Amino acid sequence: MSRITFAVLAVVLFAWASAAQSGTTLVDQAGYEVSLPDAIESIASVYGIGTYLVYSLGAGDRLTTAYYIGLKSAAQATATMQRWEPRLSDLLSFGDPNVEELVAGGADVVLADASQHEAVAEQLRELGIPVVLLSAESPDAMKEAIQLLATALGEEAQRRADAYVDAYDRVTAAVTSDVSSLVDGTRVRVLFLGTSASTAISGDMYQTNLIEAAGGVSVTEELSGGWSEVNLEQILRWDPDVILIPPYGPVQPSDLLENADWQSLQAVQAGRVVRMPRLIAPMDTPVPESMLGVLWMATLFYPDIVTLDLIDEVVAFYATYYGLTLSDEEIAAFAL
Repeated sequence: MSRITFAVLAVVLFAWASAAQSGTTLVDQAGYEVSLPDAIESIASVYGIGTYLVYSLGAGDRLTTAYYIGLKSAAQATATMQRWEPRLSDLLSFGDPNVEELVAGGADVVLADASQHEAVAEQLRELGIPVVLLSAESPDAMKEAIQLLATALGEEAQRRADAYVDAYDRVTAAVTSDVSSLVDGTRVRVLFLGTSASTAISGDMYQTNLIEAAGGVSVTEELSGGWSEVNLEQILRWDPDVILIPPYGPVQPSDLLENADWQSLQAVQAGRVVRMPRLIAPMDTPVPESMLGVLWMATLFYPDIVTLDLIDEVVAFYATYYGLTLSDEEIAAFAL
């Protein structure tokens, strides 16, 4: 860690110590007990997933520094995101967290990634800065994370967290009921690609959970770890019914639909190569939008049996959790 000026450190430690005389104590998702001040007025989030959880709890205005999944500049953000968060250029940070900058920023709490930021968290703890480590790598863990943060952010945040979990469970339960009559052999077989046509998800990844919740079967479910290298020969053997492309990276449906090497695939012949829409966060990741990801996939896979109206749920979600009224053009991005 670079040397922090004594004056800055002294001010920060005094402010934190004064606030911490009374407050909330919680156990984060890495198992650490964290003491927080009663009133959290400023939040630094170096965990891109945690950033969106903060917004969904109605506390986005408390962010002083924020990582956003896949963004290294405001120019990379969607037009919707830029409209939704006018402070994006000022808040946006990325890369390895800088301890000195986090301390100097004076946030009441830092949100960090349990799988990547243990060392940073330890340095901040030694300096008296409370850190909440989060690990929202499954649907249950994501819901746990949002409820954990809500306990620190006040009654309104707790109300919103409870409402979100209820909404997530309602949507997924409705989809599960709709697809429950499908038997093995009739479920849609799905290939979910990465940022290139030669990478795909593994069975350990969040996207596999979403596919299964939507009634599909991931053809890469036997793979382990993170993003996996795959070749065309293997893809031809899998011969998926649907190919999904995430809403980040350069791959477009036309790259596959117009490629002679991919023409024998059922998904290509049926034109079922689809890039997921994105307005704010990518809904294939462990963010609040992932409940829309389940419904969007199910509606794509089984349009004749899904009973929930995708567009109604999309409009309600963005209004309720992100305070955003969608334009007709933004709504149309979800049309299937």
